[in-house]
Parts: sequence; structure tokens; C-alpha cells
Amino acid sequence: MDKNTLFSSFGKWVAPINIVTFQQRIDETVQDKYVKKLTTKAYLLLFLHAQLQQREGLRAIADDVLSKEIQRELGLSSISPAQLSRKIIK
Repeated sequence: MDKNTLFSSFGKWVAPINIVTFQQRIDETVQDKYVKKLTTKAYLLLFLHAQLQQREGLRAIADDVLSKEIQRELGLSSISPAQLSRKIIK
């Protein structure tokens, strides 16, 4: 895929991920118990998108969330680089 992949193409690329099984594993391990904003699913999709777009850092990834398409797909209105950093450490 080239680095100018549209988010709609990204949705088609991640479609083979079995979200039901993925969500069951998250529920079994209680990963999102105290999570208010950045769920494991949103985190996975955000970082897959960042990888495809070859983002250089957490600020660039956080800036991507300002896009209406990404907000709709992830269910986020905004995210800070610090929040991303905390999620990585856990």
C-alpha cells in the first residue's frame, strides 16, 4: 500500500480482523476495565493507521485523531500524545 492510503481503504484493510473474537479476548483479560477514552480496539486501529501513514511520533498520531473520519471510526473526539504514551507503557 502506498503512503497516501485513504481511511476508507484502511477500513477495508482491517476488515478481516475478527472484532468479535478480539473483543472477547479483551473482555476475558479485563483490559478495558477502567478505560474511559482510548479502548484497546481504538488503540489497535489508531496505531495500524499510523503505521500505514508512516507517522513519525505520538504528536502526529494525536493530530490524526482530529480528522472527522478517524473520529467516527474510533469513537474518539481527541487524544493527547501523553494519553497515547500512557497506553503504550501499560
